[in-house]
Amino acid sequence: MVLRMSINIDIVPMLALLAMLSNGVARAQDASEPPARTSSASPSSGVVPPVLLAQPEAVYPPDALAAGVEGAVKLLLTLDAEGRVTRAEVVEGLGHGLDEAAVRALEDARFSPAMQDGSPVSCQFEFIHHFVLARPPEVAPAGAEEVAQATSDTPSAEPAAQPSEAPASPAPPGFTSVVRARSTEARTLVRGSEAVDVVELEKAHERAEDLAEVLTRASAVQVQRTGGMGSRTQLSLGGLSGDQVRVLLDGVPIEYSPYVYGLGSVPVSLIRQLEVFNGVVPVRLATDALGGAIHLRSGLASPETGASLSLQGGSFGSYRGTGRLTWRANEHVFMRAAGFHDRAQNDYVVTVPVDDPETGRVSPRALRRNHDAYRGTGGEFEVGFEALPGVDRLVLNGYLGRYDKDVPHDQYMIQPYGAVTSAQESWGLGLRYEVSPHERLKVLAIAGYNQRVGELLDASDCLYDWYGACRATRARAGEIGSTPLENTQTRQTLFGRVRLLGTLLDPEDLEVSLGVDDSDRSGENAYLTRLQQEDPLRVPLALTSSFGGLSHRQQLWGGRLENTVFVKGYLQRFASGTRQESAERRWAGGFGDTLRFSLTRGLLFKASYERTTRMPRVDELFGDGGLLVENSALVPESSHNANLGVELLPLVTSVGRFGANAVAGVRDVENLIQLFPGDATQAYENVDHARSFSAHAGLDWASPGDWVGLTGTVTWLHFRNLAQDGQFARFHGDRMPNIPWLQASATARFQKRQLLSSVDALGLEWTTRFVESFYRSWESAGRGGDKARVPTQVLHFAALTYRSQFEGRAYSFSFNLQNLTDAPAFDIVGVQKPGRAFTARATVDL
Repeated sequence: MVLRMSINIDIVPMLALLAMLSNGVARAQDASEPPARTSSASPSSGVVPPVLLAQPEAVYPPDALAAGVEGAVKLLLTLDAEGRVTRAEVVEGLGHGLDEAAVRALEDARFSPAMQDGSPVSCQFEFIHHFVLARPPEVAPAGAEEVAQATSDTPSAEPAAQPSEAPASPAPPGFTSVVRARSTEARTLVRGSEAVDVVELEKAHERAEDLAEVLTRASAVQVQRTGGMGSRTQLSLGGLSGDQVRVLLDGVPIEYSPYVYGLGSVPVSLIRQLEVFNGVVPVRLATDALGGAIHLRSGLASPETGASLSLQGGSFGSYRGTGRLTWRANEHVFMRAAGFHDRAQNDYVVTVPVDDPETGRVSPRALRRNHDAYRGTGGEFEVGFEALPGVDRLVLNGYLGRYDKDVPHDQYMIQPYGAVTSAQESWGLGLRYEVSPHERLKVLAIAGYNQRVGELLDASDCLYDWYGACRATRARAGEIGSTPLENTQTRQTLFGRVRLLGTLLDPEDLEVSLGVDDSDRSGENAYLTRLQQEDPLRVPLALTSSFGGLSHRQQLWGGRLENTVFVKGYLQRFASGTRQESAERRWAGGFGDTLRFSLTRGLLFKASYERTTRMPRVDELFGDGGLLVENSALVPESSHNANLGVELLPLVTSVGRFGANAVAGVRDVENLIQLFPGDATQAYENVDHARSFSAHAGLDWASPGDWVGLTGTVTWLHFRNLAQDGQFARFHGDRMPNIPWLQASATARFQKRQLLSSVDALGLEWTTRFVESFYRSWESAGRGGDKARVPTQVLHFAALTYRSQFEGRAYSFSFNLQNLTDAPAFDIVGVQKPGRAFTARATVDL
């Protein structure tokens, strides 16, 4: 992974106006010395922006001369750590060939490299290139950066206007730099003491892949899915999964957003950065995660007027569209809107046991997956205010998301369904407020309301086969169980978060974080209501969860040593029924420490520990009235989490740029809450003791010029059941079931710039993923030859991406092939995933 520092620079050098005859060719040229600069990045901040060394020269296009077009072209330049321009993108253009002329001129420009903490780093910044037609001296604009002279069509012709002595140019306005929040936050996180992987998604925005694929390839997160688009996604860190790994979007749980259907439903193009906290979770996230947290960041940069649209289509009737629009009214007011629409048939080929209607024999047969359609639609809108009296930032937002999904079969892919459907809907309102009432205090607050409605319909009396045909009728309706389900559940939540950042010795070295979620759940099974039978869903449930945390960060030895110590407190109150006086209350505490020592500027040693507790969620305790059954006897789970790691920050050498990281961890868990699937339903159970040892390593290399690169990761897990009492004691020493214990991935990438134009690039990526075989159930249960296993998998993926620019707009086209060899692919409890699939994606940024 390569972290990039982004620097925003507006260069307007001083020039004298010149007019010259150049063999019949008009030119736009920089005739000044590199300007003096005044940077907002002080030496104490460790940021030194690049300085222009070799001045660009642009040829004035004949079309622009004939049309009399002049003006400024704003470009976004990407420099490598040696100061070479590796990419030039037109942000605001003029057309008439001027955009291309500016890009060609800047391809040969040289800068001194940007410096971060004394080390050269790659960066991005804005560069303004002016094109000005030559005029008589009395009307020539002063202070122009580039000057062009219009000449006749024949070499012997005299110039249309000859300059007289040019007036003195005014002093240059200076050189200003602004380090963008996205890059400084990413670099600060990686250089800090926390056990975190930061994944920036700039390149992923161009490819036809979702966040689950990105996580699998770039971090220690293990992702398991039950099928194609819209299928359930289970995340695992160090063997801990489900709600033990919390997913948050901009500081709040992802279920309080339009993406209530999980990580797989979040459009990649709307997320800027992923932060993966391995086992030890910072207090600022205000959550009781046991195994870690995945934090999605969507709004890291200051909103600027613009828009983007992406359309994707592929195999098995899958389509995905995403749009984003931002309008900056002035320096104080902005508006943003985003929307998405997904749909898929998921009719890929699977191999299932099918009985022959004539002989009655059951044998494996390949056929199209049936009754697995998915549709998701949603959007959000926000209006923000910045830099007003008493307000650093105030954002109001609203959102709505709706998902409909067919349920094709039972948990183990044994019994097909033909009419079971589910749906999820989420809508809400939110407020974010930031203010700095004192130079040593900053306050950040979040408040909101969320309502989620879940539906599950299972009212058919048909007995369906794998072809989707109704072969017989049942005496009583219901494919899942013995009772029809027409379930509707409504959850209403009020939530709030407050962070207080104080400065004692170092900036923002003291933090207090508070959070509260107050939820109510109600519902009904309409089938039981019509029969006037007892309905467990009609019993109201209330759950209030509170969090409090305090942390202090200290730096010693000139910043080489950073240590953060923290304490946490958890309080939970839940009640079932209308008797609130009988509510049960639980509380727990936690503490921890994270440490980072810089052996050199680019080599970091990290260690972290946390004693943490996670309270059961409402569904874990009371089920969902459908596939998930109740277990109100669940108790909180707690764990000792420890990590030890080393990180090599990107190191620039003569043979390319290298980066690497390795981390080992242990999780010693008491009363582990684990999901155990049954034949038709599933339930959460406590395992009184379990321990996992894990190791993860990653390596990244990019050649000079970034034309070829290699990335590899490997994750190993040793997760054992150590229960001495209870129903799981007889499996003492077994690996925890249905969890991969070894997986690896490797990616080779190639890039060719200036293929069809001076502003385009063609990229090819090849990824191979390996997952070792693992048991679907306890490894000591059953006979050796009869144990259900998920087989070893080796899968291959390829992506071809082309990007270019035209008239100030950026375009990208991506073509992806998943599972090139059409190998059988499995994840959760042996459910088969799609085989070979093709996906195409087109994106335009305006």
